[in-house]
Amino acid sequence: MKCPACCSEIDDRSYRCRECHGICSYRRLCWRYRYIVFGIVALIGFWTIKGYVRRWYANDYDKLPEGALVSDATTLSWLGLRDKGWFCEEPHYKGRLLHLRHKVFQSKDVIIFVHGFIGDYVNTWGKPEVLLDDPRFNRNYDFVFYGFKTALFGDVPAFDEEAAKLDRMLTHLEEDYKSITIVTHSKGGLLAMRTLLNRAKDFPSKQPYKIHRIVMFTPLTENVSLAGQPKLVKLLGEESADIAQMQASTYSELGRVKEDLKALLDAQDPLTAARKEAFMKDVAEHLYIINAERDEVVDVGPNGEKIVSEAQRKLSQLPTLGPPRLVTLRYSDIGGSEEDSRETKNGVRDPSYAHGIVVKMGGQQEFSFFDHFEELLFDRIGTPPRNSAANVEQTRQTTNDRIDNTVFEMNKFVVDKNPMVGLAWRNISDAVQAKFRDLPEPARQKQIEDFTKQTYYVYIFLDLYARMDDLRSRGIMSPNDEMIVEWKHDWLPNLMGSEIGKWMLENNLTEYYSEQMNKDLQEAATSKGGR
Repeated sequence: MKCPACCSEIDDRSYRCRECHGICSYRRLCWRYRYIVFGIVALIGFWTIKGYVRRWYANDYDKLPEGALVSDATTLSWLGLRDKGWFCEEPHYKGRLLHLRHKVFQSKDVIIFVHGFIGDYVNTWGKPEVLLDDPRFNRNYDFVFYGFKTALFGDVPAFDEEAAKLDRMLTHLEEDYKSITIVTHSKGGLLAMRTLLNRAKDFPSKQPYKIHRIVMFTPLTENVSLAGQPKLVKLLGEESADIAQMQASTYSELGRVKEDLKALLDAQDPLTAARKEAFMKDVAEHLYIINAERDEVVDVGPNGEKIVSEAQRKLSQLPTLGPPRLVTLRYSDIGGSEEDSRETKNGVRDPSYAHGIVVKMGGQQEFSFFDHFEELLFDRIGTPPRNSAANVEQTRQTTNDRIDNTVFEMNKFVVDKNPMVGLAWRNISDAVQAKFRDLPEPARQKQIEDFTKQTYYVYIFLDLYARMDDLRSRGIMSPNDEMIVEWKHDWLPNLMGSEIGKWMLENNLTEYYSEQMNKDLQEAATSKGGR
């Protein structure tokens, strides 16, 4: 055989010419490296077949009727779970109940999710694998996704019946778990409150549930706006044909819940007072509410503004060791700008965007970091404490995690935004302008920008220490806690001993902090100077 390039004679078993080193036979080349080729083909086939099998199981789920029994294999494939340690603790009935437990972690606490108007027991929450694959959650909790439709689209008796079913589910979970965390969305919050009030009425014959936390996302507390929104009606499904009747039933259910809550809180006799005390201790003190700006489905004011009910205002005033009990997410922080751009481009407006996106895991790429569903949830439920000592340690660890997250977010903010924005923060403008008053332009402008940016960074770190100072003042953290000691020994001397730190102290730019913290800053500046 001759080389087609240089016509030199080559061996019949060779694939490359010894003279020009060109490849003469790709057939012989493939045969020489046949095992590598077979390995590549096998890998491609494995991943391709695996994808087809997963899609096949998912299609099987889609073909099942409502209420059908779903196998564990179909469930895991449909959810996209790669960890085969998950299994269905109870039979999985499509649209009604999914109870997931892990073979290895065997958690002693459970989270139950109760959906609302938009979506069903699982797809309301987007991609649950975000939580199921998160070690902060899967090592501490099992998961129950509770589904219902009669309470959404039916009348008041159907709603009461569904509340009784939820009561039986919570009672059942108490038998196997040390604590229960309830997470609701939209009308699911109304159903959960109806169930909790029913249990309170039966006190003391029935004790309150073993609640760890209750987190309600965009709950229905004042009004609901469903009529006149075709896009929303379409999302609600075929059952929403009589939208006017659905809205009227919801108002009736809401009115009864508000009346029962008011009667419970206005205690007139010893028994009612005991029920109120138990309700406040076991429900109200564990409750957190997260609303969203531009929510056009529930609690909408006459001008489209978000209404905050009196009950919510009272709740927000209850003392808490962690995040605030009532927050309203800014529209711009939940992808509002991007949604407005899509609306302008497509000409289609989605009135339920803010209402539904706040719980849509996996669909919040345009959110700010702290407003992701999983971050909001973990910030409020953390890991279930076993005793008071564990509770303090949990708070301390959560503070440490929030410090790390804040450093990342605030640094990104400073880098991305114009440093001159910092002049308006903490009223540092006069002091900065005075420092560079005698410099000529344009060098003066550049110096001001650089100095403002550096001052901004110092404030970021001081605010982190201020959080620990707040926990110290409330007795949650010890003055000799290792985190505080580390900051006083390393971080604060470096910050306050720097040129900017000394300048801030000289110009009284730390007056926003407590007396004890200012004392720590002064000592840090002195210790740095003495080293």
